[in-house]
Amino acid sequence: MRIHVFLLFMLSLCSFSLNAATEERGGSASVQTQQQARQADKLQVNTELKGEYNENYYLLEKLNTGLPPLSPPPNLLTPMATLEFFQTAVTREQFDLAVYALNLNLFAPSTQTSRGIELSKRLNYLLNRKNLYVFNKMPDRPDGLIEPSFGGGSSIHGVSRRSIRLGDIEYLEHRIPIFIERVKIEDNTPVWVFSAQTVSHIDKLYEQYKPATFERYLPSWLLLRFFGIAVWEFLALLIFFFITIAVGWVFSRLTGKLIDHYTSNEVLSKVGHKKSITELVNKFTVPLTFTISFSLVFTLVSGGFPFIQAIATDTRPIVWVALVLSVLWLGIRVINFFANRYEDLQIESLGEEQYDEYRQRSTYLSIFRRVFIFVMVLGSVWIGLSEFVNIEGLGKTLLTSAGILSVIIGIAAQPTLGNIVAGMQIAITQPIRIGDTIMIDGNWSTVENLGYTYATIKTWDERRLFVPMRYFVNQTIENLSHPESHLTRTVSLLVDYGINVDGIRQKYSEVVKASQYWDGETEPMLQVLSVARDTIELYGTIAANNPDDAWMLECEVREQMLKYLYDKQKPYLPAERITFKEN
Repeated sequence: MRIHVFLLFMLSLCSFSLNAATEERGGSASVQTQQQARQADKLQVNTELKGEYNENYYLLEKLNTGLPPLSPPPNLLTPMATLEFFQTAVTREQFDLAVYALNLNLFAPSTQTSRGIELSKRLNYLLNRKNLYVFNKMPDRPDGLIEPSFGGGSSIHGVSRRSIRLGDIEYLEHRIPIFIERVKIEDNTPVWVFSAQTVSHIDKLYEQYKPATFERYLPSWLLLRFFGIAVWEFLALLIFFFITIAVGWVFSRLTGKLIDHYTSNEVLSKVGHKKSITELVNKFTVPLTFTISFSLVFTLVSGGFPFIQAIATDTRPIVWVALVLSVLWLGIRVINFFANRYEDLQIESLGEEQYDEYRQRSTYLSIFRRVFIFVMVLGSVWIGLSEFVNIEGLGKTLLTSAGILSVIIGIAAQPTLGNIVAGMQIAITQPIRIGDTIMIDGNWSTVENLGYTYATIKTWDERRLFVPMRYFVNQTIENLSHPESHLTRTVSLLVDYGINVDGIRQKYSEVVKASQYWDGETEPMLQVLSVARDTIELYGTIAANNPDDAWMLECEVREQMLKYLYDKQKPYLPAERITFKEN
């Protein structure tokens, strides 16, 4: 006997118990009961509603004609009285009385008593399981009216109602509301009962949430409930999670091995594709493992497995959030991998004349990759919150204080949002691009990266400047490599009036043409730019294929020309003249 109990216990912890056990019913009525259950599983088609409309109650031609009349009749005059009557009856196990709080019009009169007793038991289990005995929400007035409190602004305060929603119960991918409604039959006094739609859903909800048959063999401490979930369900869910983690890991690794096997050839290794595929598998293994695991766990808590009972259904919102986060993680990995690989392929196949196009594409990738990830995060937050039942209440609460919140958030987030918008503007108009050479605060710099809210700038002396994106929209920026990389720079020389300009011009042309950084086409020029009191300024032009070469050429020519002036024309370097006169 102990061996059997132990096996049943382990089977429950792994959550693989089959949902094939059925409750004991009368043998002669079993076929008829199954047919009635299928009938109750359908939406309400005919509840004997009359054509007339009344805002205070539903008009019915009959109600529970198959139940024997009670004397005195049960107190169902108010929502509070109905809920108290039903709970009191089921607590005393007087299920033959509890049936009077249900609208059983969907069932044949001859079966209403037997079906009502069974449905009362199941409804009581569901209400207890989901904490829907909400007496604090039930008005104790026949018209269901909630008297408005001082300063209250609720839309239902002071308004008569003919139906009240106790709450919702999750079923697969949907939420089924539980209603009590006020009905009136001919000239009788209106009464409150559980609606026919609610009664029609009891069977299928119970099939999802009913206790497993093996629970009777479990020790009492495993049946204790915390937050509406039994201890054994927590343990089973935890074990199932680790099992699915192992399954996901094995699946990911096997996929990687298969890919590695079918791509292990010399051609792929030479072009670098083999390395890329291996890196792809390594990047995706962990997030894909968690995505597979949480998908299976979510299917379990939602009752999606056909032959496995749903457990720990109250954890469904938490598992859903974990699944959304794992999918987000996987999506970000996918985006970053292919974006980075695209850049690498561009660099590998890049020629000198295509460098400008590479900078443009890198800028698009850098900005829109981050914007797309940002949108994914916002969408994931909303999708994750959508699983919670109280999201509507949360939305109403936020909308109530929308004015104050919008002002506070607008002021606080204005710099951040402004930089994000500026980043999108830069990505579209591209006044600067990744790899561009710019002058910022007098520093010769290179644009290293463009982020969400700031750009990383590398100066010529290896310093890093982190500049807000709005700076490039609001300030004047000197871009030395836009729209093309070819660049012309200048070199200034200050000399004395007695200098031989033609000799310097010839030497200047020789120095420029001898440099490896010269573009090889543009003829260097040297002109007299200005004349001061003590010196004249010579202005020379140089040209290079890109800003970096132009910088090196400028420095090299300046150095060579200073050496030439000092060695060959030292008397004509700038000097301050002092004239002495005799008395």
